[in-house]
Amino acid sequence: MSSRYELTAADFGRFSRMIRQASGINFSVDKAEVLKSGLAHRASIVGAPDLGKYYDFINGAGGGNELSRLVEYLSVQETQFFRNQPQFDALRQYVIPELARRNDDRRLLRIWCAGCSTGEEPYSVAMTLLDVLPGADSWDIRVLATDLNEAALSQAIRGWYPERKITGVDRLHRRRYFYSEDGGFRVIDDVRRLVRFQRHNLVGDPLPVESRAGCDAVFCRNVIIYFNRETAKFVIEHFYDIINSGGYLFLGHSETLWQMSTKYGLVEMGSTFIYRKPGAGEEDGRLFIPDRRLRNAGLPPGVRRDRRGPGDRRLSGRAGPTELPGRRESETHRHECRPAGPPPEEVKERARRHIDAGEFEQAANLIKQGLDRDIADAEAYFLLGIAHEKRGELAAALEDFRRALYLDPDFSLAYFHLASLFEQNGNSKCAIREYRNAGRSFAKNPPGAWETELEAFDPRSLVNLCRHKIKTLKQSA
Repeated sequence: MSSRYELTAADFGRFSRMIRQASGINFSVDKAEVLKSGLAHRASIVGAPDLGKYYDFINGAGGGNELSRLVEYLSVQETQFFRNQPQFDALRQYVIPELARRNDDRRLLRIWCAGCSTGEEPYSVAMTLLDVLPGADSWDIRVLATDLNEAALSQAIRGWYPERKITGVDRLHRRRYFYSEDGGFRVIDDVRRLVRFQRHNLVGDPLPVESRAGCDAVFCRNVIIYFNRETAKFVIEHFYDIINSGGYLFLGHSETLWQMSTKYGLVEMGSTFIYRKPGAGEEDGRLFIPDRRLRNAGLPPGVRRDRRGPGDRRLSGRAGPTELPGRRESETHRHECRPAGPPPEEVKERARRHIDAGEFEQAANLIKQGLDRDIADAEAYFLLGIAHEKRGELAAALEDFRRALYLDPDFSLAYFHLASLFEQNGNSKCAIREYRNAGRSFAKNPPGAWETELEAFDPRSLVNLCRHKIKTLKQSA
């Protein structure tokens, strides 16, 4: 179908400007085919013979809501329940108990899920609140869920999902928060009544949160990556205005506030990092804040039994201290004819998407196929290490990160992950050495490709993090 519609440079410029002004979504030149496909789909529906006529139709008297429909089509995102489990572990174990203690006097909690798509994220937040606060009916709780896409919001309001959509939900949460209906599963009313869905444009609409209550936490994950830097900065600053002192901002795994805001702090929570608006009397600035103050924190008010665990979700066992296999000084390369595969950059980009979606086995298999075709660079081994680490295959991950460093001795994040694995294995001496190497590397190397690989740091925060890790390890030795 899209072959009927040629996207000229002029068309690309005016459509991308129009969409950016209407929604904030930014289409760079490398996304021209994605834009062309979306334009062709909508143009064929309204009967426009070419994209020029489609542009005229949108801006003409009969265009109606076509621009909104186009933006909705282009903004459809795939999501899932409890996506990025370490962040939900942090929400469960640290954030909700802290907010509950802080707000115990007024017993009010407000969380905003911006860019909620079909509702899996806000429902997951609501389920987690019910997990940790069994007396939730005595609290004034509101999870505000907003999105541009009215079709996605309609599905979210219905709260019904096919079985494939809840495959990642553990048995406990399935039994507790879903019931079977029409060949799928519907979210129970106790969860749905906590969530209010609303259409909202992050760029053009006023803040949708009551100014007196503010927000205790904002989830805006895998949204600002679709904005240019100026638009993303605008949105982040608006979040800062609405987040209460000491409140939290959850971004996607590959999203960063680097060069956008220096107002938030970074808090380490378990195996992830969350942005935090400084509390009253605290200084602004992207400083690293260890979670020591949260590790031994008590339960929320009125809770006698600790419900902050991950339910019956099976946790990967961690390997004990292990002897690292030595780096091979030479490899036996196979030169037999191999079928042509996708370009190395495409392989790595697809692997990143699998990792971001929690599909670690698919990511590992994809990279291994690439390595079989001699796509052997440092970044490929680094991504393979991430996939192995997430699967709990720590010995394999150690070897992958070492190979990445063999190919690129300045690969800062490989040092950091290597140090983290040594720390998990209880090898403090090696962990301190690699954290020291990581800190030196971060300090001397300007941010490059690595800045989107470790959630959201600037160089100063990364160096501070390494120093904190070294200090902690020395104290515990």
